[in-house]
Amino acid sequence: MHEYSITCSILEILEKIIKEKNLKKIKKVKFELSKLASIEPQSIKFYFDFLTAENQRLKGAILKFKKNKLKLACSKCGKIFESNAEFDISNVKCPACRIKNAQVREEDDIRIVSVETD
Repeated sequence: MHEYSITCSILEILEKIIKEKNLKKIKKVKFELSKLASIEPQSIKFYFDFLTAENQRLKGAILKFKKNKLKLACSKCGKIFESNAEFDISNVKCPACRIKNAQVREEDDIRIVSVETD
């Protein structure tokens, strides 16, 4: 259910962009999702379609989602790197110093990457 509040926040951001840039219509919005985000893109799309049904500037916009790799930081050398690891990072080696001592870097669950307009 938290997707509803996330979608409401997305709509606020898009309305602000529309107003600031004096846009007539948004056709596509691209998002990046954190590897650890518990966000269901289909739910975001459902709520977006429902909430924009009467909004001519946002109605019918295509939403594209890309799941990012996990961002890690080496506890020894500080190198920041990405990994395809899911939740067990105990065997992930730092590409710089080859030590298995990485920590997950905090990142946004969802981020708007681009907005395509008419």
